[in-house]
Amino acid sequence: MEPPVHYVFDNARFFPREGRLRMGEDDLILEQKVSDLLHALCRRPGQVLTKTWLMEEIWPGRIVNEDSLSVAVSKLRRVLGDRAAAPRYIRTVTGTGYIWLPETRHLTEETARPYSAAGSRMGWWLSSGIVAVGLLVAAIGGWWVTRDGAPPSAPTTDQSSAASQPSGEVGRLLEEARERLGSDRPEALRQAIADFRSVLEQHPGTAAAYLGIAEAKLDLSGLTGHLDIELYAAEVHALLDRVLELDPGNARAWLRKAELYWLADWDLPAAEQAYRHAIELAPDDPQNYLPYSEFLLSLGEFERSEEVLQRLREADPAWYRFLNMSFVYTMRGELERALAETRRLMSSEPDSEHFGRMLHRLGLLLDDDELAFEQLVLLMREESVAEDQVTEYSELYRQQGIEALFGRMLDDRLEANVGHYRPPIAWARYAVVAGRPDEAFRWLDEAVEERQPQILLVNVDPHYLPLRNDPRFAELLDRLPQRAGDPKSTN
Repeated sequence: MEPPVHYVFDNARFFPREGRLRMGEDDLILEQKVSDLLHALCRRPGQVLTKTWLMEEIWPGRIVNEDSLSVAVSKLRRVLGDRAAAPRYIRTVTGTGYIWLPETRHLTEETARPYSAAGSRMGWWLSSGIVAVGLLVAAIGGWWVTRDGAPPSAPTTDQSSAASQPSGEVGRLLEEARERLGSDRPEALRQAIADFRSVLEQHPGTAAAYLGIAEAKLDLSGLTGHLDIELYAAEVHALLDRVLELDPGNARAWLRKAELYWLADWDLPAAEQAYRHAIELAPDDPQNYLPYSEFLLSLGEFERSEEVLQRLREADPAWYRFLNMSFVYTMRGELERALAETRRLMSSEPDSEHFGRMLHRLGLLLDDDELAFEQLVLLMREESVAEDQVTEYSELYRQQGIEALFGRMLDDRLEANVGHYRPPIAWARYAVVAGRPDEAFRWLDEAVEERQPQILLVNVDPHYLPLRNDPRFAELLDRLPQRAGDPKSTN
């Protein structure tokens, strides 16, 4: 049989016949059109590839518009960890097309390292496509924000018997791998996965190593806002089930199961049961309460969410420093109270981009355009949006106002997370501010198709109030999971 053709760039290998991308230790099966796009790019590195040529390569014989290509490029960038503002892989040539930047080799023999018993057994056979903020439920200040500014993740606790714990060099390797969890560097998380696997090779049955691999996989997904969480779901569920076989009382494994049920499976009853079980097993661990409050908030159960947060703060006053209560007030429509809570934190806590994101959103909701614009500019610079583009946006705002600015951001298909998540949700939110409801519903529909996690907030987030009286909004909610899509949940 003819050996498969594949491409090598940076630390990645791409196998177009299978649609499989191996990055470090991880294998991913790409959505078909994303795979076709990567194949087209790899075949012609360093060349300007026009949008027309790419569309003909990816959708031969079909009539599609440039938005379809923009979505495919956005998905591929997420998989690669690339940024349009500071590209390593895909550079946009404004008005023309794209350039594939890395040096790429075309090989015809399979030289990839074979799998070991402890190696990755999941990515290459998963058939789910690339779907669509960073939820690190063990220790964050709101999955709809980002991961920065949260307390460090608690060490993963293997509550199984001491006899199953490795010691000596293997034990030290396990601790070093644990310390890498929660990192915002993909290479650190991939190294943690490799180390956890080494522990299992030398000390099979170590629950903490299985749990560590699961958490590192989820941390990797969290770096892109869990837009690809479905790719990890089957493997991580299996890893966590193995942990619970070895250690049924492991609260942290139940916490991570709840995360998967919520964001990957959209199984809300199972998620709530898992959150409750984690709290029952570890009632004194504050990190079990915060994600549960976030889950309740996404269901529109504001009072229960606030009650959980108050219990958390009473148990450990250090948790006053996070923005979760600001989100409760915002989602409940108490905008001035949310603003006061945010300013309280800003006056005494270390700087965080979370504060700017919250102020920006509150500015939009309060019709305080100057506040919204001032914070938006800061967020653009933090996300490395080109300075000439920031200047252009600023001039447009001064001349025509906030609606025109968001309309331009939508027309430009701005991909940077400037307080509105990632596309397609970001583009839907831009369209709401720009007063373009047809486009808002178009991108919200795309977010449902991609199962972008932040779509679960659409029924409780006041940002979408301008859309609520449109019949399409009810149709959108009907496509969401039970309770998250129940209008009664906001009462």
